[in-house]
Amino acid sequence: MGIDEELHDRIVNALKGADFPINNYNKLMESFPHGRGGVCRAPGFEITVEDAITSLVEEDFPFNNAEDVAHVVIKRIRRGGIM
Repeated sequence: MGIDEELHDRIVNALKGADFPINNYNKLMESFPHGRGGVCRAPGFEITVEDAITSLVEEDFPFNNAEDVAHVVIKRIRRGGIM
C-alpha cells in the first residue's frame, strides 16, 4: 500500500465517529480523536492534523463524509509540496 492509500485509510478511520456534514476548520479539527495535535502516519511520512487541515481552503467545505475529507486533504498536501 502506498503513502496516499495508507494516509487515506487512516483519515477515514479517524473520522468514523464524526458528525457530518462538516462545514469549517474548527469542526473538522474537533472531529479527529486527538484534535489538532493528532498525527496521521504512513510509512516514511507523517503530518499533524493541524498541518493537514490548514492545507485546506474555505471552498473545500462542507465535507459530507470521511472519504471526501481524505481525498481533498491528500490532494491539498500533495499540491502544497508537503508530501
